[in-house]
Amino acid sequence: MNDKNICTFPGRYEELVSFIEEFQLLRSDLWKRFVQQFKEDSDYDAGWRCEYWGKMMRGACFVYSYSHNPKLYEVLTATVKDLLSAQDELGRISSYAVSHEFDGWDLWGRKYVLLGMQYYLEICQDEEFKETIVKSMCRQVDYLISKIGDPEDGKILITKATRHWRGLNSASILEPIVRLYRLTKEKKYFDFASYIVACGGTDVANIFELAYQKQLYPYQYPVTKAYEMMSCFEGLLEYYRETGIEKYKQAVINFADMVLESDFTIIGSCGCTHELFDHSTVRQANTTNGVIMQETCVTVTLMKFLYQLTRLTGNSRYVDAFEISMYNAYLGSINTEKVVEPSLLREHPDWSIEPLPFDSYSPLTAGTRGNGIGGLKRMSDNHYYGCCACIGAAGLGLIPKMALLQVPDGVMLNLFLPGSITTLTPKGQELTIHMETSYPADGKIRITFSLKEPEVFELMLRIPEWSGKTKLVLNGEETTAGSGYAKLTRKWADKDCIELELDMTTKVIRPVPYGHQVLMNRVVWGSNYMIPVYDEEDPLAKYHLALRRGPLVLAQENRLGYSVDKPVSISVNEDDSVDAKFPEQELAPYRHILELEIPLTNGETMHVTDYASAGKLWTEESKMAAWILVR
Repeated sequence: MNDKNICTFPGRYEELVSFIEEFQLLRSDLWKRFVQQFKEDSDYDAGWRCEYWGKMMRGACFVYSYSHNPKLYEVLTATVKDLLSAQDELGRISSYAVSHEFDGWDLWGRKYVLLGMQYYLEICQDEEFKETIVKSMCRQVDYLISKIGDPEDGKILITKATRHWRGLNSASILEPIVRLYRLTKEKKYFDFASYIVACGGTDVANIFELAYQKQLYPYQYPVTKAYEMMSCFEGLLEYYRETGIEKYKQAVINFADMVLESDFTIIGSCGCTHELFDHSTVRQANTTNGVIMQETCVTVTLMKFLYQLTRLTGNSRYVDAFEISMYNAYLGSINTEKVVEPSLLREHPDWSIEPLPFDSYSPLTAGTRGNGIGGLKRMSDNHYYGCCACIGAAGLGLIPKMALLQVPDGVMLNLFLPGSITTLTPKGQELTIHMETSYPADGKIRITFSLKEPEVFELMLRIPEWSGKTKLVLNGEETTAGSGYAKLTRKWADKDCIELELDMTTKVIRPVPYGHQVLMNRVVWGSNYMIPVYDEEDPLAKYHLALRRGPLVLAQENRLGYSVDKPVSISVNEDDSVDAKFPEQELAPYRHILELEIPLTNGETMHVTDYASAGKLWTEESKMAAWILVR
């Protein structure tokens, strides 16, 4: 499936693109700072400053694919050239001196250098410069091949080239190795990728085999680090694309399906124990989870994985999940108010303090945003950054990529954003799809075609699983539409019109009772070991419920005239729907997608907004809750 389209989404989406470009991606000083990490032994402490450049470059390239901002292209080209100047005589681009390389996060950082360069190649307009970049990547990987491999050959096992996560972080370099093979067709890179796959992701268990066998959920694996594990499986997906080995495709799908079943929360992230898979589907309403949870790195990595799965399978369930992540956890993480994370001023008053563009963790039960900076590291110039701040832009750039995909017999329309998407039909003529909508505040979407010549092709129109009653009208005639894709094959012509009306009933979601279980969510850091932990359901969990309208989770917020810590009694219908309505007068003193009035059993009402818009002050004043405490 192809996603090479031209998208124009005026309004809120374009505002966020401009915000992230100005706040982060156009800052030459930031790019220079990240490149500097490779010009000194910056990760002397076995740190991960080495990931910052590549993570942000990947996201910047995704955003550029939408905005085509010439200033951004200039900045990105300059920083790639700057990074190339950091390559040493051995071919390495590493923030680890040779004396202590292949420890900590070294291979993880080299992965991101490679990925950053590879995604830049997709936007690069200079063929000669492309060749220079590919030569650099080959030198980098040739050095790795000379050092990483079979211990009998005097090399380091890839899963031993770190002190963390039983090698999961180092093994995730699989993805750019496969992509380098795709670029060069050099067999040595394919062989290296095959070696990584054979190692199985960790030194204690083959996670690819575990997924293929489908007997354990990812939260039951001996290593449960969510972000790194998803990265490994995305690498396996790329390996499948080159080999066609069905076992690996099935392993990837099994893994994704088990994650969505066991660790996907109402806001579309994973992990209620910091960044670990921990059966968060059932644990998410526990008030005992702590505040370091639902990490933005996990959210964005999941979104990218779901995008790849959609391309792989054409299954709408992955788009449904992507949309939940996008509208809730992801948009909620964008620091639109430019707030400085509160602990920085208390704990590091001597640092060069400035706000970061993304929050790292998201609350589920009553809590605040802004609880720490994921991947926080100070750099030698007294500035700092974090992992979530670097990865965040990729989530924004993925949205237009997912919006519409080309398929062999036509096009697949996945997301409903006001604006237009220009693509190519199977016969190669230009097709522009216009969307008029206030979705997701409203369920009505008007879709019209601009097409020079009539042509027969298939339109796969996503009908979200949550839409119980969907109305679909094509050129004035109503047709059936169940969940999944409405597959409309016909001779399409200019000004053809589809009117889609999705069911936006407000629905109740209840916690899943589980009693107790055993989890793998405690790390013995000095021994690089995870131990089983007895986990018991919070007795208060059952006194919570969540509200969802379409893809939007509805949240309480203290600024709406009540305390989120006090229980309420919501009037719920027998079918678990709620008769929510738009208020005559809105109360939210903050910008939002949606504000609704929720009926209470005492005849009063309670105002809520969409989750992503709530809590943006990162203080008790804007305390919020997705899981609402009820009587």
